[in-house]
Amino acid sequence: MDDNELVARILDGDQLAVQTLHERYAKKLFNYIYSQTNHYHDSEELLQDIFFKAALHLSLFRKQSSFKTWIFKIARNAIIDYYKSAYIRNHFVEFESHNSEQHEAADATAIRHEQVKFIHHAINELPLSYRTVIYLRYIEDFTLKETASVMGKTIYSIKALQKRAQKMLKDDIGVEVLENGQRII
Repeated sequence: MDDNELVARILDGDQLAVQTLHERYAKKLFNYIYSQTNHYHDSEELLQDIFFKAALHLSLFRKQSSFKTWIFKIARNAIIDYYKSAYIRNHFVEFESHNSEQHEAADATAIRHEQVKFIHHAINELPLSYRTVIYLRYIEDFTLKETASVMGKTIYSIKALQKRAQKMLKDDIGVEVLENGQRII
């Protein structure tokens, strides 16, 4: 069942649809929020706020964009509000890393883990807009159009932000983020 069908069912009072939509997006949203705030408990609170706001305004969802884009835009706005009132910033965030090999040697795992920490630390040092575009494009696999919608910018602005973020990462740590679908994580 797609998101639009779930939204229609939720508006008709279907609690199972609420649960399904929550399960579909809770982890992705939490990871996004956590990557932006660097605080576990704040991220949990923001996630609850985002779902509350989404539920409160679900009847206003006009399906001009995907539900995913719509809820990530709510999340982005919540993060902006968070930074307007936050005192603690720029702590190290450790994302889940995806182990492609089941039986990786311990030393190779340790080296890879240190590389991932190094890259994530570098990403966390980027300005918020750069961090956001990198996260949405390369971790969440958003299209340019979806990223532009979430960030409230044009596709051309997103391309420019992405290029500047890529350049900053390359200049700072020598890591190049490629446009052809290769991930930095």
